[in-house]
Amino acid sequence: MKKLTLILLLLGCIGIGCKVLDSLRGSAGGGGPTTASGDPKADIIAASKKFVDLKSFSAKTDGVGDTPIKSKIDYIAPDRYHVTYIAGTGAGMEMIMIGNQSYMKTEGRSWTKMPGDAKSIPNLRDSYTEEGMKTMTDIKYEGEESVDGKPALVYSYKNVSPVGNYPFSSKMWVAKSTGLPLKIYVEYSNGVLKNMTINYDTESPVTIEPPIK
Repeated sequence: MKKLTLILLLLGCIGIGCKVLDSLRGSAGGGGPTTASGDPKADIIAASKKFVDLKSFSAKTDGVGDTPIKSKIDYIAPDRYHVTYIAGTGAGMEMIMIGNQSYMKTEGRSWTKMPGDAKSIPNLRDSYTEEGMKTMTDIKYEGEESVDGKPALVYSYKNVSPVGNYPFSSKMWVAKSTGLPLKIYVEYSNGVLKNMTINYDTESPVTIEPPIK
């Protein structure tokens, strides 16, 4: 149960700053070049719309706090997840969720099918609700930086998390070449996590299949 709670916490925190937009769902992935428009809120909305149009992506997370988390997550819309814990809490554990089915493997052991219904796992794109935009404050354009050699536009804002309603401050790096998020950094004022860094890979192919019949 503790391991499942950690997975739910991680999935609940992996959206853009944990809460932005899902008002437009598309079927095509990718994005085009972007520049700062002078309206940072509009820029975040535009990046979010491109993000929720993706059919798949991967993300590496590094969370610091009472329950440190370092993991890799593969995602295929709308409900396929592969979570691999690299270090920290749950290190060596993997979990695959496909629809209402879930599977777990701990280090040195074989895959096992977990009992129960995995439909309680949040859809990653459901974090991007229009309602979330209403609570964003102090939205700013911070200038340009690079992430792994890729030029990016940097934005900062404050909000509350969809899981637990914890206040947080966040920075988002948006690739100038695609208009898609490259990186998110979140600082929480309370809760088990103190901060989390999420690096997105929206280019590499993702495959997620049941590990056992």
